[in-house]
Amino acid sequence: MSLLQGTLSLKRFLVLGPVPAEPDLLEGLAQDSFRPFEDGLEEERLGWCDWRNPLVTPPDQNWVVQERFAVFGLRIDTRRVPPTLLKAHVDLRLQQLMKEKDLAFVGREARVSLQDEVKADLLVKVLPTPRIVEVAWDLKGGMLWTTASSSKAQSALTGLFMKSFGCELQPLAPLLLAGRLTPHLSPEALMGLDPLNLEQEEMAK
Repeated sequence: MSLLQGTLSLKRFLVLGPVPAEPDLLEGLAQDSFRPFEDGLEEERLGWCDWRNPLVTPPDQNWVVQERFAVFGLRIDTRRVPPTLLKAHVDLRLQQLMKEKDLAFVGREARVSLQDEVKADLLVKVLPTPRIVEVAWDLKGGMLWTTASSSKAQSALTGLFMKSFGCELQPLAPLLLAGRLTPHLSPEALMGLDPLNLEQEEMAK
C-alpha cells in the first residue's frame, strides 16, 4: 500500500460525526465491501477492500485497525463496451433478426431492447478496469488521508463513507486548517490576515 511506503499525493478530509466503535467500523466495511459484477447493464461497482490486496473483500479484520488508524481501501471497478463495437454487434443482430423474421423494418422499441440485450452479453465478456483508493482514518484526530485525487473518486468515497459509517467527509481547505491550528481566532480574523512576505522580512534585516 503506497500510503505506508514511497511518495504519493494525498487529500485530507475532516471526519464529522461520532467515531464508530471498532465492531461497528468492521461491520460497515463488511456491509459495503466490494462485490464483483453480475449479469446486467451495470458499468460501475465500488466497495471496501483490504488495504494490502484489493481481492480480499471484505477487509481482513485483523489488519484494519493499526494503532490509532483504520486503514482500508476503496475499490472502484468500471467496465465499458466501446460504442463502435456495440454498434457493429447491434447491426449484425438486427440483420439476423430481419432475415429470420422476414421483416422489412424493426421499430424503435425493439431496437432499444435488442441493443440492451447485446450490451449485456458483451459486458459479461469485458474485463473490468479496477481503481484502488487508499484510506487512512485517524480515529482519534478526526482526520482522513486518501489517495482519491479526482472529483469522481472523492465523490464515491464521501458517499460510501456516509453510508457505511454515518460520518461526513469535509475537504480540509486552507482556512479550515488554519482554524484548527488557531482556535482562538475567529473566522473573520483569519480572513483579515495578510500573507507573510518573507522577501520583505529579509530586506528589513
